[in-house]
Amino acid sequence: MVESIIDAINRENYEEASQLLQQLQQQEPDNIWIPFYQARLAEAQGDVTFANERYRELLPNTVNPKLKRQIRQGIERINQQEVKERQTALNRAMEESGALEMGVLVLEAIPNELKKTAAQKFGEIMEIDPYTARLQLPSRSWRLYRTGAIGRLKFQAEQLQKAEIPCFTALVRQINALKVYPVLYIESVEPKVTVVYEPHKGQRDILTFEWSQVRQRVSGLLPIFEECVDVGLRGQIKRTIETLDYAKICDLHLPQKRTIIRLCDQNYRFLEGKAFSDKQKAKDGQGTMKKSWQHITDFIVKKTPNLPTYSEFTPFGESAIDFQELLRLINPHIDLLRREDTPWDAAFHLYSSLAFIKD
Repeated sequence: MVESIIDAINRENYEEASQLLQQLQQQEPDNIWIPFYQARLAEAQGDVTFANERYRELLPNTVNPKLKRQIRQGIERINQQEVKERQTALNRAMEESGALEMGVLVLEAIPNELKKTAAQKFGEIMEIDPYTARLQLPSRSWRLYRTGAIGRLKFQAEQLQKAEIPCFTALVRQINALKVYPVLYIESVEPKVTVVYEPHKGQRDILTFEWSQVRQRVSGLLPIFEECVDVGLRGQIKRTIETLDYAKICDLHLPQKRTIIRLCDQNYRFLEGKAFSDKQKAKDGQGTMKKSWQHITDFIVKKTPNLPTYSEFTPFGESAIDFQELLRLINPHIDLLRREDTPWDAAFHLYSSLAFIKD
């Protein structure tokens, strides 16, 4: 009967093969070949998901050498078919208009308890081993994973999303197209918000918007580096670059205007514009920058409650900092007093822009 089942499958007479399998199961319920031919029939009918799962369930529990060999052959056939189908789909994706534009692929955080299953799927899609895959899946914040042609990245993102691995893509062109207003100070907050910003170095202009237009906030800390000099035990001078402080940044997103309002504690003119505390404009040292900045951000949070807030920049920045070529393409719109440029500025603008584009 086994030979008849094989012959029916090869002739694509699946109804006959199914009937023969049922007869065999009634006559020999313990026959070790029955589960295999159930999987083989499912594979022939195109139900590769069921077939693949059944093959992989059978393999570790099978001792018969001939059966084990045929199970492995079934798994390999399905793998090769999936590779062929993915390549065909990728080729179609790369033929679409704009597929060669520069883009980014970002992985979103996955809870630790789901990582094992996700890593297996991620490894299969990205063709890496499960251990490496698990290390690359973030559990806290976004991770900048790949850059390149947007057609390929979108195709990979679709595969990942089908496997319930959260991710998204964006074009570098979209990031650079956003309007950014670096605020010098807030002039007034009622009935509308009026800010004074610096369109170019040494210039000033005003922008007015309503609180209702603010749809989300992004905050982060940017490291401020300084060269430090130390004298070793033998009197040798050692120069190192260390992080001495952090600049605090708060972005307000106005999707209707395709605009980012950017405030930074290092550039904010606390002695000008509206005072958010009694001591903000004190010139005797009592109105510290740290306290004044806190009053301003507290006020903003109060005026824009319950909005989505993105505040996990640092771990994202640590993943983005390795993509130096990408960061050089991004105008950070951040002007901090630095001895030399740092990719961290572009990394923050990338983070904020991705939050803008994603939502």
